Amino acid sequence: MGTGNQTLVTEFVFLGFSKIIHGQVYLILLFLIIYLVTILGNFMIISLILVDSHLHSPMYFFLSHLSCLDVCYSTVTVPKILSNLLLQRHTISYNHCLAQMFFLIGFTGSECWLLAIMAYDRYAAICHPLRYSQLMRSCVCVTAVIIAWICGFLDAAVHTALASSFHFCGDNQIHHIFCDLPPLLKIACGDKFVSEIAIHIATVFVGLGPFLFVVISYFYILASILRGQH
Repeated sequence: MGTGNQTLVTEFVFLGFSKIIHGQVYLILLFLIIYLVTILGNFMIISLILVDSHLHSPMYFFLSHLSCLDVCYSTVTVPKILSNLLLQRHTISYNHCLAQMFFLIGFTGSECWLLAIMAYDRYAAICHPLRYSQLMRSCVCVTAVIIAWICGFLDAAVHTALASSFHFCGDNQIHHIFCDLPPLLKIACGDKFVSEIAIHIATVFVGLGPFLFVVISYFYILASILRGQH
């Protein structure tokens, strides 16, 4: 199934829980409870925001999307973890692995940008209250959320496309409980320079960028509050 020392991998084996034999029932219950609480809690938040007209504001609009993202990336990973624990077969097909990685990176990246947008919303509300309705009008909020989702999934598309070109020299064992780029990169063979550069770029623009934006926004918020107390 391969040429030279490059092997065609059709499935991956998760090693995260492979050594746990007697405690798998407790793991199943733990993951199931966490997943159900996550799903029910976030759906309650989304439903409440939809039905209560008093919550139809930019802050709660962004919060509803944040809850949606929580539901999405939990659903990408936890059901597969539960099925593997139940069946005691810790595997995932190659295509499903790439799909799981794509959606996981996409939802996580979108959440990073959404948190930055939410920080700006609080900055606008506290530092520019008289201009808030103009700065955060409906079209601006919708556009900002769409851009957050697009940025997250553009990043995911790049990483998944690069990962699809990886070669695995007989090693299909992932030291993790779900498919993610760093564990795949560790077992891939051949030239991984482009993927490593892409990870560093994504760390700056999808991770560090929104983080710094949040920090700067709350710095201005804190400064505005302190000025108001004097």
